[in-house]
Amino acid sequence: MEYRRDIDGLRAVAVLPVVFYHAGFAAPLGGFIGVDVFFVISGFLITSIVASEIADGRFSLLSFYERRARRILPALMAVMIATFAVSWFILMPKEMEDLGKSALSVGFFLSNVHFLSELDYFGPAAEFAPLLHTWSLAVEEQFYLFFPPLLMILAGRGWMRPVWAVAALSLASLVAAIAFLPSRPDWVFYLIFFRAWELGAGAVLALITLRAPQNRVFREGLALAGLAAILVPTFAYSSATAFPGLAALPPVLGAAILIWVGAHPAGSLVSHFLGRQPVVWIGLISYSLYLWHWPILALMRVALDTAELSTLAGSCAVILSFAMAWLSFRFIERPFRVRPPEGMGQRMIFKISAASLVLMIGVGAALDLAKGIPSRLPETVQTLVAFGEDRHPRSKACRGWPGDGQPCLIGAAPTPDGEIDFLLWGDSHADAMLPGMEVAAQQAGQTGAFLGKAGCPPLINVQRYSNGRICASDFSDSVLAWLQDHPSVSIVIMAARWPLYVEGTRPEGETGTDLRLKWVGAPREDLTGAENAAVVAVSFPETISRVLAMGRRVVLVGPIPEIGRDVPTGLARAELFGWTNAPSLTHAAHQARTARSEELLRELASADDQVSYIELSSLFCDAEICRTRLANGTPIYFDDDHVSATAAVALLPDRFQPIWTMP
Repeated sequence: MEYRRDIDGLRAVAVLPVVFYHAGFAAPLGGFIGVDVFFVISGFLITSIVASEIADGRFSLLSFYERRARRILPALMAVMIATFAVSWFILMPKEMEDLGKSALSVGFFLSNVHFLSELDYFGPAAEFAPLLHTWSLAVEEQFYLFFPPLLMILAGRGWMRPVWAVAALSLASLVAAIAFLPSRPDWVFYLIFFRAWELGAGAVLALITLRAPQNRVFREGLALAGLAAILVPTFAYSSATAFPGLAALPPVLGAAILIWVGAHPAGSLVSHFLGRQPVVWIGLISYSLYLWHWPILALMRVALDTAELSTLAGSCAVILSFAMAWLSFRFIERPFRVRPPEGMGQRMIFKISAASLVLMIGVGAALDLAKGIPSRLPETVQTLVAFGEDRHPRSKACRGWPGDGQPCLIGAAPTPDGEIDFLLWGDSHADAMLPGMEVAAQQAGQTGAFLGKAGCPPLINVQRYSNGRICASDFSDSVLAWLQDHPSVSIVIMAARWPLYVEGTRPEGETGTDLRLKWVGAPREDLTGAENAAVVAVSFPETISRVLAMGRRVVLVGPIPEIGRDVPTGLARAELFGWTNAPSLTHAAHQARTARSEELLRELASADDQVSYIELSSLFCDAEICRTRLANGTPIYFDDDHVSATAAVALLPDRFQPIWTMP
């Protein structure tokens, strides 16, 4: 098809918001919509070329895939090699292992499926994944695999014009995206079926061959409306916008309108602007710019160990991205597009492409199987990283109840009659405290049981929704039923990540989405749609009352500081680079985070003589900071908020000892 400068300019409009958004600039917060504009452009161009060749009887799937290989693989492979090389020196073993898994998925054109199961695109963890941006390439590659053969089939059926079939499929995709967005936003974001309508919008525009408006005023108005439909969402949307779905309609339609209007020989003011040389130049390097910018930003965040780059760091990353994009376009993209006799032939292109994919898959598999090759790092760094596994050795088994057999027993060996003295009830924070609780119980000659479920508060009549996890309230009911069946248990110890349940938000820097608690007990209008704190304030005393009614004493264990950054990894990275940017937390920040939950715990303990409160903050914090290492340098956490087994044994037993001497 005839070259159109305005479409290359539209690529610039698509890529710049994406780059600036990913760099963490204050605006545009909706820059992610640039990918949707790219989808429309790809759908239009690919369909225009394929439909034209089919109509002329000269279309060849082999030639089509050759052109795609020339366009996509050389620059992608260069970025992959550079990413592997830099990552070798800065990624920790688990991160390198994850990179290997990502590379495997890229090699099989399935990175969108991979990241669907691994990452929330808008979550903090995504900022550190060097190949996350390849999800959109996978969507396009999957489109390239099924769409040209589909057009060939449709073109051979005289009873159905291809445009109607493509329009119907696109409409079905849009309807599905709208329908599934509330319940499965991750599916709608990543998967081809829910994104196909965006590519389909460009495809339909190419198939209908509708003449551009002849009236100059109407054409100018449409062009301005199309540009506004892209720019307004770019600055009005944010990661909180329900996207894609209906919210993706404006940028998709805007891109289609600009492509349509720009086809007129006289164009419009907008198309003339898009055709200006500086804009076209950005459009020409847009593919390489998209490929390079994200690994540069992600690896810079890894090196600095922060999800939020400063304006200076982000600006430097953007400048470097432009430089690499130009070099990539000039010395990789353009040479590979040249055909014989000056350039390479089809057979050589396929050989190089196959070798590239094999290399990508092979390196990815090696990194995955070798667990990130920890031996490439200094021993001191490996030692710190290894504390990421410093947790209760029976952690998984202890959290497997209810089920067959008895719950996890801790402390002193049970008596011949099998009586249990106390119950520890909680979530993964309680599970992390088990090594310290076990030592304290052994010293006191007490036998205990642990009943817990990761991420689930030890509260009745509430349900948790977050990160796709739903904690049903029937687990807490089953714990109370077990307690009823074990009258020898005289003490119930409740430990959990109280600030997360009360606040509903995570500490700064932590991965994962916010948490929502919903009241599921007897109807209470005052709790319909209430904030987490209100739900906890009602459920907590009711839970305690149920336990007290059985004649048991209750001990409430306070929260530990939440650092917000993976402590072993952060300490290891600081050791590797000799930087001072190790994970840390001020006492003031910890107090602000835990104020409401600690106040509630104290109020509950003061309300009844049979309820006691054990405060833990002072074990970790002095007047200024909350420590992340023991005196010998050992990490206190095995991630960003769970106490390590070593630290649990070192810090907690003395604080837990009074449990069995309290009146």
